[in-house]
Amino acid sequence: MPTRQIKTVHDHSLRAEIRLYALYRMLEAVTLLAMIILYASAEEVMRSTLLYAVPACLIYLLVATTFIALAYTRISASRQIVLGTVFDLIFAGLLAWLIPQAADVIGPMLMLNVVAAALLVSLPFGLSIAVVAGTGLMLLSPRGWNDHLPYALIYIAIALVASRLGQKISQSDQVTEQQSLEIAELSRMNSLILERLPVGVLVVNGKGRIRTSNEVAQYLLRLDSSLPDEEILDLRSPPLARKLQRWIEGKPQDQELLAFRHHEARIEPQFLRLIPQGEEILIFLNDTSQAARRAETMTLATLGRFSASLAHEIRNPLSAINYAAQLLEESQSLDYMDRKMLDIIRQQVRRTNGIINSVLGLARRAPAQPQRFDLCQMVRNFADEYRIGFPLDNDTLTLRIPDEALMANADPDHVHQILMVLISNARYYGRMPDEPAHMTLRVAQEGNRCMVDVIDRGPGISDGAARSLFKPFYTTSSHGTGLGLYIARELAQNNRGDLEYLRRSSGSCFRLSMPLASAEPEMPGSAPQAVQ
Repeated sequence: MPTRQIKTVHDHSLRAEIRLYALYRMLEAVTLLAMIILYASAEEVMRSTLLYAVPACLIYLLVATTFIALAYTRISASRQIVLGTVFDLIFAGLLAWLIPQAADVIGPMLMLNVVAAALLVSLPFGLSIAVVAGTGLMLLSPRGWNDHLPYALIYIAIALVASRLGQKISQSDQVTEQQSLEIAELSRMNSLILERLPVGVLVVNGKGRIRTSNEVAQYLLRLDSSLPDEEILDLRSPPLARKLQRWIEGKPQDQELLAFRHHEARIEPQFLRLIPQGEEILIFLNDTSQAARRAETMTLATLGRFSASLAHEIRNPLSAINYAAQLLEESQSLDYMDRKMLDIIRQQVRRTNGIINSVLGLARRAPAQPQRFDLCQMVRNFADEYRIGFPLDNDTLTLRIPDEALMANADPDHVHQILMVLISNARYYGRMPDEPAHMTLRVAQEGNRCMVDVIDRGPGISDGAARSLFKPFYTTSSHGTGLGLYIARELAQNNRGDLEYLRRSSGSCFRLSMPLASAEPEMPGSAPQAVQ
């Protein structure tokens, strides 16, 4: 019959069992000592026997105390049980031999020792203890061996039953341990999945305290995962706490998304109770901006493929219309209104052609080819070209460029295209009504980045418009396509840079940043100048 596997004493549950067994041994020793004292006044007990029984009982008491101390160590549990049970039999037999009348007390006491041997060690060891204990009682009985025969039979029966119970407990322990391992593995897997989720996850108790959170939620709410104390949701995100309270009260939720100052995400919270009628609530923080960006990417890709095939069909009749308008201009019989209509035709042809070029830019955007160039000189050349191609008239373009060279690592053609978009917007939209436009190109270095700021002194941009500036097809003008700033930012990011809007007290500022290359020897530059 298989034996039960015993764990070391540092196991919490088995440590308690060993300690109880050691305390029972102490109780046996104290009981035997008290029994000897009671028998000392009996005439049938020889005085000489007491001289040996009392020291033996005191030694047994000392041994029992030692086993109590061993129960708090890491010594093998099976060794403690085997040694303790053997000592119990030795001292029980010795005292039964010295005082045969004590056998009636020792017999019942040894039942628990037999149970412990068979339950916690093995059936062979338990049967051995049962046979030895029963045989000893029968041999030492003053009334004959058959007087304690029932004890011997009871010991054997107890050993069999306890061993069977031990097997059941061992099997149950193995199943429990296996299930514990599986639960721990599932817990680790769930924790890993929770941390890798792109969705923020929070668990909040009934008092509004955050019990646990994943990395996304910690970033969105700026939680400190190193703090052991639970943080209060209302202090981290009052709007989220208000939505949670409305959900708890059963009120309908508004459709407003949550926004965080340090992040562009637009969060849609979802609430769920972990346990029906329980206090703990699971909160999912879904970033709807990610889905919007994916939908936007798919839309732009579809638009790009469609526009590439459509552009040729549109440009052919557009070129014919433009050519026909040029021929009509050569006619001498046109009056003032006819020429006015021709100007409108040419203006709309140019506008339509510009829309086609902007849409085609989405489809056939050339990959960036970064190279090392002097950003200061490039901006100077751009200003000269713009002045020639687009006369400023009463408008002004001021350059604030350092004298020394500033070497950038980007695609010069892309930078030129971005500056053209920004200057055009600043000139036509960044001016006060009925006043000339005042534009500034400022070049600077910050750390390992170089920057070009395009500044105007116009009416500025409202908060609502600023949030949608770089979205495709967003425009506040009836003549714009809403693609200029979007394409400009895409070009900047393709060059490992960025394009952002900076709020000013008056006017607007768009900052183009790009990687900085190693500097070359200084090149002569010019002081800040105004180009008109």
